[in-house]
Amino acid sequence: MSHLDDDTIASAGMGDALDAIAIAHLEACAECADVVSKTRDLAEQAGSIPRPGPLLVPPARVWDAIVAELESDDTGAGEDAPQSAPAEPTLATVTPLRRRRTAVWLASAAAAGVVIGAVGVALWPSAPAATVLAATELSDLATEAPAGEARLEQRDDGVDILVVDTTYTQVADADLEVWLIDPEIEGMVSLGYLTSDHGEFVVPAGYDIVGFPIVDVSVEPRDGKPTHSGASVTRGVFGA
Repeated sequence: MSHLDDDTIASAGMGDALDAIAIAHLEACAECADVVSKTRDLAEQAGSIPRPGPLLVPPARVWDAIVAELESDDTGAGEDAPQSAPAEPTLATVTPLRRRRTAVWLASAAAAGVVIGAVGVALWPSAPAATVLAATELSDLATEAPAGEARLEQRDDGVDILVVDTTYTQVADADLEVWLIDPEIEGMVSLGYLTSDHGEFVVPAGYDIVGFPIVDVSVEPRDGKPTHSGASVTRGVFGA
């Protein structure tokens, strides 16, 4: 069975109207329906992220990675032609080309429209493989009970990622914001909003866990103020 093309998948995921043939195909093809469902979830997640500050231009490496991926697809032999196996299999090498191109389209949209002030966003699927550089346990500041783990990972493309695994609880009229803070609790940088039990955030260039070892999750009222509210709920310290 042939599958829907990338444009139709993207249109369906964004909620655009489809013709009768595409609708019938989605009703009969579980694989395409699954891709559309995941695309829709990503679009909804991106659309729900607040925009408290002006848009920033993404780092050049973001665009370089996107261009490299697109050029790799365009110069390849096509979906049906045999592909050269890399030395170490990665997610990108086993994902069908149609899905990889859809992921690239989503990454391009995210980089263009969801890089907000100092706020990061969760990474989309098909990110390069990563190496764990450091890890720390998180604690609930109210009860001192274990509250998950934070890891600093470095992707193969050199980008540092803070991975947070914790129990997510939605707060009325507020968001949970992830920060890196220095030992004096004076300097800090916002990495983004936590929207589920698992979050992955790009660490901006110039910040590291030596100078900013504290991982902090705070409750931030939706008042448009970019500063830390002072209401921290979860914390961990690298190297403690």
